[in-house]
This record gives sequence, C-alpha cells and structure tokens, in this order.
Amino acid sequence: MSVSYTVTSLGQLRMRPTWRVETLHSNDTHHLYWITRGQGRVSVGCITRGYGPHTAIFVPAGTVMSLELPPQIQGLVLHIPPDPVLELPKGPFHLRISNIEAQANLTGHIERVERELAGHAPAMDRALRAYGLLVSTWMARELSRAEGAILRDKAHHLVEKFAVLLAISYHTGAGVADYAERLGITPTHLSRVCKEASGKPAHALIHERMMHEARRMLADTKLSAREISEQLGFSSAAYFTRAFSQTVGLTPTAFRGNARLH
Repeated sequence: MSVSYTVTSLGQLRMRPTWRVETLHSNDTHHLYWITRGQGRVSVGCITRGYGPHTAIFVPAGTVMSLELPPQIQGLVLHIPPDPVLELPKGPFHLRISNIEAQANLTGHIERVERELAGHAPAMDRALRAYGLLVSTWMARELSRAEGAILRDKAHHLVEKFAVLLAISYHTGAGVADYAERLGITPTHLSRVCKEASGKPAHALIHERMMHEARRMLADTKLSAREISEQLGFSSAAYFTRAFSQTVGLTPTAFRGNARLH
C-alpha cells in the first residue's frame, strides 16, 4: 500500500484558490468531509444539497464534486487511498450525525491519522491502514443506522449516472445530446433533471467541469493553450481561448501568470 492518507482542515482548503474547491472536479483519492461548524452547499455527483454542523460527506475517488466553503466553516477532510481491504462504500453518502458518541469517534479517528502522519514512526503504513479500517467500520455502522441519511429519488439516480459519464468524458468534446443518447433519454429531459438536482442545466455542468480542468492544467502544467484545447476536445485553440476568457474573465496566458504568482 502506498502512503497517500492525508488530513486537511477546511480552513486550509479555504486558503486555496476558490476555483480549486468550488467548481466541479474529481480527486484520485476517496474524500471524507467531516463538517463540525458552519453551513453551505455541496455538490456530489451533480446533486447539490445543503450541509450543516456534524455532517459527514463521503466522496469516492473519481466522483465529480464541488464544495462551498463560507468563512465560518470548520471541519476536517480525510483523504483515503484506494484500498480494497478497507471495503469502503461504493457510492457517495451525506449523513447528518446526531449521535454524540459517533461524532466523537469520527473526530478521534481522523485526529489519530493526523498524529500518525506527523510522527512518521516505523510501520506507519500498517497503522494508517488500521485507522482506515476503523473509519470504514464507522461508515458502515452509521450507514446501517441511517438516522441522518438524505434519500435520493429516481431523478437523482439518473443525474448520478450522468455524473459518472461526465467524470470520464468531459474532455472529449461531447455535448448534452451525446450524454443524453448514452443514457437513453432526450437532451431536454437530461437538462431538466440536472437543473432540478443541481440548480444548473447539463450544458453548464459540462462546461464547469471542463473549465476547472483547463484552469488546473494552466496552473499545474507547462502545456500550451493549444495543447490544453486539444486535450479538452475544443475544435481550435482560438475557440478555447474565447470560451476560457468568457468564463474566467482572463485569457489563458493571463490566468497562468496570476496562478504562478500565488
């Protein structure tokens, strides 16, 4: 097992550029968000919900998501590497945890991971996997309790299927009609259910995910705007530059310059 557990406070997340957290993206590791104070909105699998204190949100690796982080927010994020031994939930969940003992247990588990990472003691991999199993067990027990679960309706299941396709196809240049065809529905119906679930029509979700990746590639790689436009399925570099500038308010070159200053 490679060591890729990390613990991040929501305060640390707020210090990052807003677009990195608050626009649709996906992660290579599983994320467990434990919100202890404040309220806002989170989108997981293109379904947007409100969250408040003592909310646990699990986002499997590769799932599209975005998270609002208002100034008063407090909590922790546990990044969990893919590991079949842990038997983590297959899909995301959003639970309000009212049981005080369960709240304390989750906080304790995450803080122990944090201490283990800081200590760098021998056999750290083994200890982290053990703590990962404790967190996985906590999840299984709270899901079986299901006291604070937010249920999904039929339309949400459809939007989640769209989100799975979006996660793997956003860079292909596919449009709403392409996604709708793969789901066996009309483009109008797809846009309607996306708007109901997330507040945004399908084309806006596709564009948001694509623009997040464009910003990430400009900030984190040396690829040219032309190379990025090709990797994201744009018909030309000029079209990419125009779309990026209209969305972000900066040209790709200006955005990259600003990103490097920060």
